[in-house]
Amino acid sequence: MKCRAPFCSNCLNPFLLLPWLAALSILFTAGAAAATGNSGPEASQSPMEPAVYSSNHFAVDLYHRLGKEKAGENLFFSPYSMTTALAMTAEGARAETALQMGRALCFPESLRQKKCHLPWDLAPLHTAMAQLHRLFNGPEKADQAEIRARIKGLRNRLEAAQKASAEAKKAHNWQAYRAAAQEEQEIASRLNDLLARVDQYELRVANALWAEKTYPFKESYLKTIAEYYGTGSAFPADFRKNFQAERVRINRWVEEETSDRIRDLIPAGALDPYTRLVLTNAIFFKGEWSRPFQEKATRTEPFTLSEGTTIQVPMMNARALDVARYAAFQADGSFFNTPATIERGQKAGLYPGEDGFSMVELPYKGGDLAMVIIAPNRPGGMGALEKGFTTEDLDDWIDKLQERKVHVSLPNFKQETSYEMKPTLQALGMDRAFVDPFKPNGAQFGGMTTSTDPLKQLYITQVMHKAFVEVNEKGTEAAAATAVIMARATAALTTPFIPAFKADRPFIYLIRDRRTGTILFLGRMMNPQD
Repeated sequence: MKCRAPFCSNCLNPFLLLPWLAALSILFTAGAAAATGNSGPEASQSPMEPAVYSSNHFAVDLYHRLGKEKAGENLFFSPYSMTTALAMTAEGARAETALQMGRALCFPESLRQKKCHLPWDLAPLHTAMAQLHRLFNGPEKADQAEIRARIKGLRNRLEAAQKASAEAKKAHNWQAYRAAAQEEQEIASRLNDLLARVDQYELRVANALWAEKTYPFKESYLKTIAEYYGTGSAFPADFRKNFQAERVRINRWVEEETSDRIRDLIPAGALDPYTRLVLTNAIFFKGEWSRPFQEKATRTEPFTLSEGTTIQVPMMNARALDVARYAAFQADGSFFNTPATIERGQKAGLYPGEDGFSMVELPYKGGDLAMVIIAPNRPGGMGALEKGFTTEDLDDWIDKLQERKVHVSLPNFKQETSYEMKPTLQALGMDRAFVDPFKPNGAQFGGMTTSTDPLKQLYITQVMHKAFVEVNEKGTEAAAATAVIMARATAALTTPFIPAFKADRPFIYLIRDRRTGTILFLGRMMNPQD
């Protein structure tokens, strides 16, 4: 019988949901967008775009929601990790539960379909997530052997040039010395460029499914998740009789996948004999700056908090950094045209007004990934900056970044965060997935199980997320993990201008993949000492 109503009684069987975990991201408001739907990417765009669109919009919505829940506090999380885990969960959702999940996760409206029990066509999303997964877990670098051979040759030439310059200097043959020194400098420059293309950074994403060995999961569901998310066969777990040991086992897997940065993701008491499914996702990133900060330039300097209080923090400094991109904006988000040259002694017109803001992008070695930092011009300006911040604004601002030398100051900091995501996800409109199937309007995850027994229907009991980030002179290390637990039931008079970007006040920061635009990690620094 065809179902004509939006959600008829034939489609309202209880359904089951899937847990997830994720490690390193991000950002702001999805309530209104989720309620009205998202137009989403055009069909002509990259096959990865549905995943990038969903993850980045969810990141901004989540940032706004967490920002309200944690007013005045530091934030850091991985929206990409959460999106991955929840997308795996959404594959098993049906009817209104699936509809709510898709809206909360900002699935593109182009994926909507007129089926009451399957409101989203998730095949394009899963395909996009699979391509991102392959990209982030080490794209093929066929030219690496050839590059390493060139590096070896240049090192030999550099050694010969250094020897020649030393001999010429010893012989007081200054003409030969200058020629050898110039050749030495040219070879060193070429060698540095090639070195930046190998051993660039470490980025890995891992997914795993931990399924109660006695529970009747649908093979089609497990096969779909394995195919697109690289989980392989689900790990058989004995939650019914040995849930404590399974908790230790899952946490150990998370620790290994995040280089021991995320520990005890699933706390004692989170699992019990009624647990049937835990889906984990972990993300780990470690990269060196394309141009490291010099440790000798790090000084203790003031950092002004939002309310005006000043604290002392270790501030990294780089003068005339030549690998950064920079842009400044007025209070309304419009682009401020930073001058390329100024008259000597000029003070006015260099930066937007005090209600404006500026941003800088610092690339990591290899150039694929970068950190973007957005700082208001006054310490109390974070509220106004966040209030009008959208994914579209962020894309527009990043598009306006310009390559130029920048004086950069950035705190040296380390941050660890832990979130119980259930209230936050409910506030974003994903409510039904958390309701016991025995209750009215219970969770619908029929896409996960072959059983029709009401006692075997699943729902989400907890969603945990932990994240870690450390930023220092050498680079950045970041990790994150998410667990979803399911239980059953220049002119003569001018001089070049180098703008200064000083993050000595609260700021937003994110780590993004520059190839796809995917936000991997997102955070807010209110107080580096917390």
